[in-house]
Amino acid sequence: MKKVLLACIVPFLIIVAAQAQSEVEKKVKQKIWGQAPAEFNATQVPEKWKNESAVLLAYHREYICDFATKVGIGAQRYYVETLNIHFRIKLQDKAAVGDFSDISFDNKSITTNLFGRASSYRILGIKVIKPDGSQKEVDLKDAVKADAGSGDDLKIPIPNLAEGDIIDYFIALKTEGLAMPDFGDEDLMEAKYPVVKQTITFMVPHQMELYSTSYNGAPGFKKVVKDNDVIYTLQDEMREKAPQILWDYPYRSAPHIRYRVRKEDMKPDVTKTAKEYLNYFSTYPTDIGVIVDYMDVNFKKEKDVKKLIEEFFYLVRNPIYKEALFEIKQGEPLNSNNPPDKFFFLVDHFCKKYKIPHTVLLAPARSYGPFEELVSLGSCDFVVRIDTDPVMYIARPTPFRLPDEIPYSLEGTDAFSVYSSKGNTIRVSKDDQNATLTNITAALDASDNTKLQIKRNVSAKGYSKTYHQYLVVTDFDYLKEYDQPKYQVERSRLLHGLIKEYNEEKTKFGQRVTQDYTARDTRMKEELEEEMEIKVSDYKNLTVKSSGMWHANPSVEYTDEFTAENLTKRAGPNIIVELGRLIEKQTQIKDDQKNRTRNIYQDFARSFDHTIAFTIPAGYTVEGLENFNKKTESAAGGFVSTATSDGKTVTIKIRKHYAENYYAAADWPKLNAFLQAAVDLYSAKLLLKKA
Repeated sequence: MKKVLLACIVPFLIIVAAQAQSEVEKKVKQKIWGQAPAEFNATQVPEKWKNESAVLLAYHREYICDFATKVGIGAQRYYVETLNIHFRIKLQDKAAVGDFSDISFDNKSITTNLFGRASSYRILGIKVIKPDGSQKEVDLKDAVKADAGSGDDLKIPIPNLAEGDIIDYFIALKTEGLAMPDFGDEDLMEAKYPVVKQTITFMVPHQMELYSTSYNGAPGFKKVVKDNDVIYTLQDEMREKAPQILWDYPYRSAPHIRYRVRKEDMKPDVTKTAKEYLNYFSTYPTDIGVIVDYMDVNFKKEKDVKKLIEEFFYLVRNPIYKEALFEIKQGEPLNSNNPPDKFFFLVDHFCKKYKIPHTVLLAPARSYGPFEELVSLGSCDFVVRIDTDPVMYIARPTPFRLPDEIPYSLEGTDAFSVYSSKGNTIRVSKDDQNATLTNITAALDASDNTKLQIKRNVSAKGYSKTYHQYLVVTDFDYLKEYDQPKYQVERSRLLHGLIKEYNEEKTKFGQRVTQDYTARDTRMKEELEEEMEIKVSDYKNLTVKSSGMWHANPSVEYTDEFTAENLTKRAGPNIIVELGRLIEKQTQIKDDQKNRTRNIYQDFARSFDHTIAFTIPAGYTVEGLENFNKKTESAAGGFVSTATSDGKTVTIKIRKHYAENYYAAADWPKLNAFLQAAVDLYSAKLLLKKA
């Protein structure tokens, strides 16, 4: 009998829940679509934006916080937060239609409390307005599972879109909690498309306050008190789209606001929050038993601090110990997650255990600016400074990071320690520390002089090596690098199982190594064709001489060979050889970017050196060496190339370098000058003249 009752009740609950969802959705849609500000009725774009791909006619972001009381065993006060984000965008060309042909979003969900009233929800609504004024709401039942790794739950197709259509859509969220909201964020005024009018509104109880700062010409909030609520409103009109420029950090250069919502009498102080975070290190319990076991077996008598730190870092970067310490699975080690903040607690406890002087630092990312401008710690990361002479830095391990390598996003920033907010500037690397060196030998194919036979030796270090490492090192190669007796310490049942798993993973990747190496060759071939704008055939003999993942050999280095089919062409009895393309495509500044008012933020200083040795075929002489002699240098960097010939070989030596990771806008012409010299050399040709 009980089973029958349950079978009857469950469908009833599902029906009631569906009805509750429908009522909530209707109310939300009526509020957002039915009571929208006047700008959400707009259908025409300003004349000056008629040729833009799309125009955001209206945007409204509304945050509302209020109190409510729940009656249970006793009355309990809690906070209800609502966030509505509303867009109205007109599509003006096929590219925009393609961009909005589907929209990805988190799966809408509504939960109801005992009274049948929505207590939390996430709702999305989409409608399309045609040029004749007709409207149609998109049925969310057509949603499909989003692509793997997209970060979204569902993807909703928008059918029958056409140029001239308007998409009006919103996302509504509601939640509740016992703690007073306390959060900060940043909002850019510029977007991918121009914005006719955008409004940001915060409505909070009088016990709370919005603290905000406007940067780079962004407008500010206006404050109005209404009964027991305070309303903050920011309005911005006729905002041009974000410029498409090189080397830009929008949160350093673009109009934007930074704000924090919190208790009325608590002005934001990020340094105070940072100190609270750092104080956790003195009390947070962390078990380093498996690390101590490893050190006892392999380095019990070691006293050299540098050696101890290096061995600790390599151990924690090891896939076996990443799983033991952080539960990060060993499969696909090059695509695994980086260790969480627990890593820094391990560093701290390890240093204390082995009496290594150190300081835990919290550093802000260059892209967001110094601590005093931050509204949250979301852009920050920990770094541990080993206080030796010279100092070493320990950063969060990535698959190829070495001890004493710092994320370039933190270079030059003033970090915070529990002891001081001053004197903790993170060092900045030089261009030669992030160098790429390429040696190329090239010769005409003996059987077909329309083809060029090329051999390369490439090495890279510092921040420049990561790109190459992910090109040439496979998961199997990576696991083999850790196939060392010292990492096979089985001092616990846990390690016994994980070492067994490591060996199984290595065997699995070893069985498919031919397949993976073939895929790697294909990847390299496609990369060469893209970067040199050539047709590659017979790519072969890729040999990785160093993975660059140990301090004994910190550079990645590899050799390969291939045939380029379209770098030569006949000119009567003579042959033109486009040797310049062997330095790969160069950064070209478009005409509309040659005048710049925003400062230049590059990831890091770096240098590129090429040596090209071209064998002159018998019966030919060389003309056009002057095309390869260029020199443009300044304090910003430079491009220098020289070409010589001894009658048998043409030797071209090329160096390009960016001296800094930051330049003032006034230095832009200096960069332009040597960037153009590099573009010119990429197009340079050599003439082989029949003797």
